[in-house]
Amino acid sequence: MKRMGEYLMKAEEWIAKVSLFMMVILIFSSAIARLIKHPINWAVDLSTFFFAWACFLSADVAWRKNKLMSVEIFIKLFSEKSQRIFKIINYFIISTFLVYLIIWGVQLSYTTRFRTFVGMWGFSYTWVTLSIPIGSALLLATTLVKIKKALINTQ
Repeated sequence: MKRMGEYLMKAEEWIAKVSLFMMVILIFSSAIARLIKHPINWAVDLSTFFFAWACFLSADVAWRKNKLMSVEIFIKLFSEKSQRIFKIINYFIISTFLVYLIIWGVQLSYTTRFRTFVGMWGFSYTWVTLSIPIGSALLLATTLVKIKKALINTQ
């Protein structure tokens, strides 16, 4: 089970990297094509798809590796026990927000199921909006692991 989790984490990181790379390539090639008077109309739409997925997947990778920015000036004034309590409370607030994003992301994905991109007929906008509940679920799983570790370390 642990190995499967490691493979999923590596796959998530790889998909995030590829999404970012594809987004950059599409935007750059679209700009070059527009410069030579042959615009690629669908490039912006497809780069939106890659951007949405790259954002959520990259956020989870950064959250898992503790690479997100944090301001700890205020928290460092308290004792170590108080810092742990603040951390756990913060994790629960984050978890609540992520559950909210999952619920409303599913609703948004359902609402946009018939919407298509202008330049790409047949490609549903739901594929973009699905990044919200799926990315939030991944972030929630990472947050729950952090909560578990924080609770084990306090005992």
